[in-house]
Amino acid sequence: MYDKVKLWVNRFDIGEQYPNIVNLLDTAKEQTDLNTGEVKVFGYLEGLRINLYQSGLSIEGSLPKFLYQSNIYTLNRQTTPQAFEKIGDKLHFNIKDAKVLSLEFGTNFIMKYPVYRYLERLGDMPRLERSNYTASSLYYKPISKAQQKVFSFYDKIAEAKANKMIVPNGLEDANLLRYEMRLKGRLPTLFKRNEVTASTLSEEQFYSSAIKMYQDTYFSISKQNKLTLNDMSNIKTVKDAQEVLMALLINQSDQEQIKAYFDALKEAKVFDDRKNYTRLKNKIKEISNKAGFVVSDDLIKELDNEIKNIGAYI
Repeated sequence: MYDKVKLWVNRFDIGEQYPNIVNLLDTAKEQTDLNTGEVKVFGYLEGLRINLYQSGLSIEGSLPKFLYQSNIYTLNRQTTPQAFEKIGDKLHFNIKDAKVLSLEFGTNFIMKYPVYRYLERLGDMPRLERSNYTASSLYYKPISKAQQKVFSFYDKIAEAKANKMIVPNGLEDANLLRYEMRLKGRLPTLFKRNEVTASTLSEEQFYSSAIKMYQDTYFSISKQNKLTLNDMSNIKTVKDAQEVLMALLINQSDQEQIKAYFDALKEAKVFDDRKNYTRLKNKIKEISNKAGFVVSDDLIKELDNEIKNIGAYI
C-alpha cells in the first residue's frame, strides 16, 4: 500500500562511499541556496530524486515506479523491502536504517460505477477541509500551510492516462478508485514510535497501525445517505415532518453546494462566534441522519466494504 516516500540518510552512516554517489546519478546538477549559501547536488536514479547535501542525502519518489515502472499498483509489506534493497544495490550502501520523512499509503478499489459517483457522496471530515473537488478527484487538507496529513480520493485510470502512463491490460476502462493517505513530517509522533525507518515499513505492527489510521480516517467522513419514506409511523408532529423533508433535501444536495453555503456564511461573517458554524454543521448532520428514515446508500455500502476488507491480508 506504499507509493511515494521520502528518506533521509546521514553522511556519516554512508561513509567513504558518499562522494562517489554523484557519479551514479542521471543528469546530476549543482544548486546553491542564495539565502544560506549551501550547495547541494541533485540528480535521478531510475525516477527517484536524490539530493546530496554536506550532511547527508534525501531520496524521494515512487517505490512501485522504481520497482515496476508503474504506480498503478502500490507495494505491500512483502514487496517494499525489495524496492529498498534495489535502491541500496544501486547506491552501494544499506538503506534499511534511513529515516522516513514522508510517505503515501493507499490502494486501488475496482468499483461497480464511475469514480465520480462515489466522490460526490463523500462529505466533511473532522479537522480537515474538503477541497479541490472535481469529477475525478477529492482532497481533505489542513487549513494551515503545514500539510502534515492529506487524504485524497481520485480516479487512478484518469490520472494514469493524463500522465501518459501505461495502463495494465484489462484495466483501461475500469472504475479504479484510489484512496490515499499522505503523511509528511513527525511520523514517529503520528505512530507513537521512537523512529520510523525504511525497515519499519515492512513490520507487521507498523503496517497494521497504518491500515487502522487509513480505515478510521475514511469512516470519520460524513456520507451522503438515502431516505426512505415507506414508513411514516415515526412522524408524529409538524416538526417531525419538517425535519424529514429537510433531511430529504439535504441528502439530495450536492456536497459542494453545502460547502459553498458555509463558505458564504463565513465570508459574510454572519456569526460573531465562530463556534456557531460548527454548531450549524452538526445540526445539519443531525437532521440529515433523521432516525428511522435514513438508510445507507448502495454505493457507500460498496465502498465501506472495500475499506473494511483491506485489513484481511497483512
